[in-house]
Amino acid sequence: MKSNIRTRAVLDRETSLRYWLTIIAQDRGAVPLTARLDVYIEVLDENDNTPLTFEPSYYPNIHENSPPGTTVVKMNAFDLDVNPDQRISYEITAGDPERYFALDTATGLITTTSKMLDRETQVEHVLEITVSDNGVSPLTSTTRVVVKVIDVNDHAPTFFQRLQRCYVPQQPKQGPTLCQVLA
Repeated sequence: MKSNIRTRAVLDRETSLRYWLTIIAQDRGAVPLTARLDVYIEVLDENDNTPLTFEPSYYPNIHENSPPGTTVVKMNAFDLDVNPDQRISYEITAGDPERYFALDTATGLITTTSKMLDRETQVEHVLEITVSDNGVSPLTSTTRVVVKVIDVNDHAPTFFQRLQRCYVPQQPKQGPTLCQVLA
């Protein structure tokens, strides 16, 4: 007699790694005889979970005069697949064509580069970060990082004209403005 073992539902290694089944066979004799078989089933891993960051998006602030290598934000991601060889990686895939930011692909740490941020030029930078699990069939997700550039008093006031001439009568009257300069 031949019997097949089938599943009733999709198995998920992340829910249960293994199953033990006990199968008992009984014949139809006048005095039935039985046999017992223990079956061990191990569920193989499949890359079926998308890696995700712990936050759906990040909103760090950074001063416009920050030196190169200043930490902007550290992203953390997880993958529910149980494969210990699978490594999560990060990549800036949009929002930084001028290369103001560097990203450690293994740790998710975003830092400033030698290209200085300037709030007067751009108030915020919206980065798109792709997170990959690097599996056999890699799965990815994207996370937004909206970097707000904080203003620093880095511009001295300037006068509209380098030389200003004012003509004042010999005996000025009190009250009216003698001369006005604009800066």
